[in-house]
Amino acid sequence: MARYKAEETKHLREARKDQILKASLKVFAEYGVEGTKMSMIAKAANLSHGLMYHYFESKEELLRTSLLWAMDGAEQLIEEVRASSATPLEKIGHFTRTAIAAGSHDVFRMIQSCMKHPDLDEETKSLIMQTSEKYVLLLVPILKEGQSRGEIVAEDPDKLANLYLTILSGLIADDVGWLHQNLDWSIRMLLKVIQK
Repeated sequence: MARYKAEETKHLREARKDQILKASLKVFAEYGVEGTKMSMIAKAANLSHGLMYHYFESKEELLRTSLLWAMDGAEQLIEEVRASSATPLEKIGHFTRTAIAAGSHDVFRMIQSCMKHPDLDEETKSLIMQTSEKYVLLLVPILKEGQSRGEIVAEDPDKLANLYLTILSGLIADDVGWLHQNLDWSIRMLLKVIQK
């Protein structure tokens, strides 16, 4: 019986931690690093302010943990895109759709907020750089394949990947509402940046 209770407690703790991390992504994305308070995240997670400190000692710890948690989702997306048998443009379209989708765009917006924060610690800066590099490393081989198939403009694939990600991140960071209203059209227009 005690073992069952311990497992139930562990499961509840993990579920509550996920609840906090989801809420933190939304709050950090909406208010930025400087504008976010632990009490705001607690409210978004429907938890008491004091209970938050049973899971995270500080806003900085929560920010780093949120980034790591979001990176797990990024890894899954990267593997999904790599494993796909779709054409290069379809792969980039799928990546774009997922990045714009509700929830995913909070990660991009949070990263943008972190990059603007003047007092960001080195560990968090490193996490952000790693995430950005992973997206570039995902796109470059896809762009090269698309170039060899004649689908994508014959320009430097590293520069194309960075340009595409900058445009996509900028749109997401500004939380442009019309982007979601006609998602297929938005993705088609974004792909024109790299399409031959």
